[in-house]
Amino acid sequence: MAGSQQGLDSELLCALTSGDEARVGELLVRQGDGHSRTDSQLAISVVQLDAAMAAPLPPRRLGEGPSGLLGVTSAASTALHLVASRGHAGLARRVCELAPSLVGTRDAGLDTPLHRAAKARHREVAACLLSAMRARGSGTDADAAVRARNRLGATALYEAVRNGHAETVDLLATEAPELAAVTTDDGTSPLYLAAMAGSTAMVRALLRRSPDGTPSLASLAGPEGRTALHAAAAKSKEIVQEILESEQGSALLTTSDSSGRTPLHYALSHSQHGVVSLLLSVEASLARVPDNEGMFPVHVAAMMGSIRNISELVERCPEYAELEDGQGRNLLHCAIEHDQGNVVGFICRDDAFAALLNAMDYEGNTPVHLAVKYGRPRMVSLLLQNMSVEVGITNRDGLTAADLAYSHLEPGLHYFLNPRDVVKNCLYWTRAPLTLRAGGDHVHLHSRMCDATPTTDEGPKKDIDGITATTTIASVLIATVTFAAAFTVPGGYAADGAAVLASRFAFRAFVASVTAAFLCSVVATCLLVYGGAGQVPRGQRRLYQRSASGLLPPGAQLMVAAFAFGVHVVLGEANRWRVTLVRGEA
Repeated sequence: MAGSQQGLDSELLCALTSGDEARVGELLVRQGDGHSRTDSQLAISVVQLDAAMAAPLPPRRLGEGPSGLLGVTSAASTALHLVASRGHAGLARRVCELAPSLVGTRDAGLDTPLHRAAKARHREVAACLLSAMRARGSGTDADAAVRARNRLGATALYEAVRNGHAETVDLLATEAPELAAVTTDDGTSPLYLAAMAGSTAMVRALLRRSPDGTPSLASLAGPEGRTALHAAAAKSKEIVQEILESEQGSALLTTSDSSGRTPLHYALSHSQHGVVSLLLSVEASLARVPDNEGMFPVHVAAMMGSIRNISELVERCPEYAELEDGQGRNLLHCAIEHDQGNVVGFICRDDAFAALLNAMDYEGNTPVHLAVKYGRPRMVSLLLQNMSVEVGITNRDGLTAADLAYSHLEPGLHYFLNPRDVVKNCLYWTRAPLTLRAGGDHVHLHSRMCDATPTTDEGPKKDIDGITATTTIASVLIATVTFAAAFTVPGGYAADGAAVLASRFAFRAFVASVTAAFLCSVVATCLLVYGGAGQVPRGQRRLYQRSASGLLPPGAQLMVAAFAFGVHVVLGEANRWRVTLVRGEA
């Protein structure tokens, strides 16, 4: 701001922001502003700001008005900026009458008062400002003031859309329809932004024809090659219908963005089934349009797990089994890769999809290969339940699904619920074949993998020792707890030394659970102690360790069951639900 720029009086500023018209008039009279003068001081910094714009406003015609109103704040906001942003319509009208040149001024952010009114969602103020601009004539200055863009490249209409005020959007689209054709620097139009916001009212206002029947001037452009239809497809069927009924709507159906994605891709990505049905009913060929990565709409539907959309696309595109993405994968491959178990189950239960079950991608992987690769036990189980699935197919590396399952196992002990362990067990119990290259025998291969770590490699050895130590501590703890529980039975002992509650079934179940848990933990402890001896052969040592790890989970479960029965013995039927909860946890 130039040093000679006049500042707004603090009292006047307070009166303007509060909307006190009487106080503003009183202050202007007190300042002796009965004489008319030009507002050239205000034009100094504004001209400098205009020069920074890519499309600056033409030089303003300087008006006359009270000098008190011609001052600015430290952010170059004029009196009209202040009242416009606060919605004081009556005061805004009065300021426009006293100092009409303020209508086209800009603050430090290059916002005009109309921008401020649009941002603050004040329709009446915006209407007042538009009237004042039109009253200055239809010359270049007035038109440029209406079309002015701020530092963000946004017009007043764009700001109204950004702030979601449909009434202000309707006003500006009616009074200045040319603003709907102005985009920001990145190519985003007000209509695209309205569609992104999901506002049917704003979209309808921007697409409305003029009273004489002239089509809307609204641009449908968006960033990165997208259009308003792309944005609408991800939001609402109603907005899509509004755009399709416009002059340019039908041409947007097959328009792809910079990634090659059509509006149908966006509708599928956001699970908008109504939009999917509408787009396919208008243009069924959209089901055969891939994006730049070769992803067809049916692949996107599989990735999103939408069975309804898959069924819709399959009905419109009978050659769905032939559609492959850039990696040669069909929709079943994509569903497995993105962990969509419902889609895998749907395909496996329907014989119409039999052609997908053993299809190979460009790496030679079938759906079973991918399910094993990503460690998806449920999907492996679903696929193996279908008799049409072949588990002996080898991929480009010559590996079957079972080969992959064993190759992904780490040496050493394994948690029994580890997904990759479960996958391996599924294939083992179904006798899935291994290749000669892999050894041809499940047990030998697994043993060889466990022994594959050289004895000089201390890293895996330390990991195994750590697991063994943890398992030993857990088994000893279970043995200690169950041993103590056996001699501190619920209900105590009678005078003859017999348990008081020995005749009850829950007590006998408690004793049985404690005994079984104690035996599991003792046997596990013995195996771990014996397996830790250096004289024991390495292969047998691992066998002992795995056996101990297998005994530990049931030992823990039996200990919890003993606790549940003990609670039941002590509390009886009055706390049946609490006992049931504890048993469920066991």
